[in-house]
Amino acid sequence: MTSNLSLPNFIQQGRLPPHSEDKNVVSQIQRYNRWLIESGRPLYQPDLETYRDHLLETLVSSSVKVHLSNLRRSYRTLVDSLEHRQALVAYLERQFPDEDFATIKAKADELELRLARAVDPERSRVTAQTVQDEEDTKHLRLTPAQGAALMLQPDVTTLRGRRDVAIIAVLLATGLREGEIVTLEVDDLYQTYGGVAALRVKSGKGAKARMVPYGDMLWARQIGEIWLDGRAAGLVFTAMIDGRGDMLDQRTTNKRMITRSVQRMLKRYPISINGMPTAVTPHDLRRSYARNLFLAGIPTEVIRQNLGHADVKTTQNYIGVLDGSTRAPVSVYDASAVLGKLSGGQNLSSA
Repeated sequence: MTSNLSLPNFIQQGRLPPHSEDKNVVSQIQRYNRWLIESGRPLYQPDLETYRDHLLETLVSSSVKVHLSNLRRSYRTLVDSLEHRQALVAYLERQFPDEDFATIKAKADELELRLARAVDPERSRVTAQTVQDEEDTKHLRLTPAQGAALMLQPDVTTLRGRRDVAIIAVLLATGLREGEIVTLEVDDLYQTYGGVAALRVKSGKGAKARMVPYGDMLWARQIGEIWLDGRAAGLVFTAMIDGRGDMLDQRTTNKRMITRSVQRMLKRYPISINGMPTAVTPHDLRRSYARNLFLAGIPTEVIRQNLGHADVKTTQNYIGVLDGSTRAPVSVYDASAVLGKLSGGQNLSSA
């Protein structure tokens, strides 16, 4: 096990123990356990179909397959372990103190049978689909005008509004992940890379550090400084007292924000897209960063490095399929002669 918790404690808390100490497996099982808690789902009634659909909102199908495979293996390892049956029976005895042992045993048999059926790969199959052209609503990528409109949404006369606009500005100008922005520290804002001002990500995905130059978007740091109001150390973005940043006696804390707080924050500021009020996600802003830098002429490899991607194909997915006007090719042939010839021919036939 990768935790100090014993198997009975995992079961008591309704959490699935990872089958391996591999950090990727541990991370995937922790993500699943958070989902169980947040969605109020029991450990012994896994709904991997719903969890598959949940993962597909943010992950490609190949990654979802890996997640689900490790979930199934962790469940099978749990059931097959020598101490599982004993721990499960002890748990059920605490849950149903008035039942006799035969009833408890029958409940344990039922749970294990239900588990075996629920983790059957056929019940949550992931179909890999190749899509060249996605509908606009699949993944939002804001235009520069829409990004500017989003930054104008928060009420900057409030403490929370100044914090929120600073988060939005940094996300738009650097393409950070939501998990990276909540761990950002003040001195990370004031780095240089190749002689230019840059933001430092100390530990991105895969424990990789990177530098993200601001370029002409140094205004994001200036907006952040207004929120910081002279604070020179600690986390850049912090939680509000009881989440009530709109109170008259506004106060902040030294506590780190959680990623769900960033997601909820953005939902408070829908913007008009095709005439409809639309909420954006942190990942939408990350995609917007990739698309807008590409359209501004920044090489894809540079965008890849700034985003911290291991594979340029991932960056290309973030940039996305370009719209018709952008994809329309320039003329690479001179057709004036043939057009003139055809026009002349039409004149002759009509004479």
